[in-house]
Amino acid sequence: MRIGILTGGGDVPGLNPCIKAVVNEADSIGWEVVGIRNGWAGLLHYDLADPEGSRNQWIEPLTRAKVRTIDRAGGTYLHTSRTNPQKVREKDLPAHL
Repeated sequence: MRIGILTGGGDVPGLNPCIKAVVNEADSIGWEVVGIRNGWAGLLHYDLADPEGSRNQWIEPLTRAKVRTIDRAGGTYLHTSRTNPQKVREKDLPAHL
């Protein structure tokens, strides 16, 4: 199983500890976790025609080692955007959404 995490909207306390907890729990049951950078903007800009390039820019594999210390930092490790997916015109939505 693979799950994705994104943080959208404004920063709130506890985002990084939450990301860390999800990654650690998922890892303990054998699931893979990927982080989607820059919130909903990351999903909207992900290009299925260029998965390797998009993966490098918008997707980050999250492991126990990678998230070990993120709970000590403020903000969100994955960054965020104020992109509101409900305000994106249907014709501008990528096929994967």
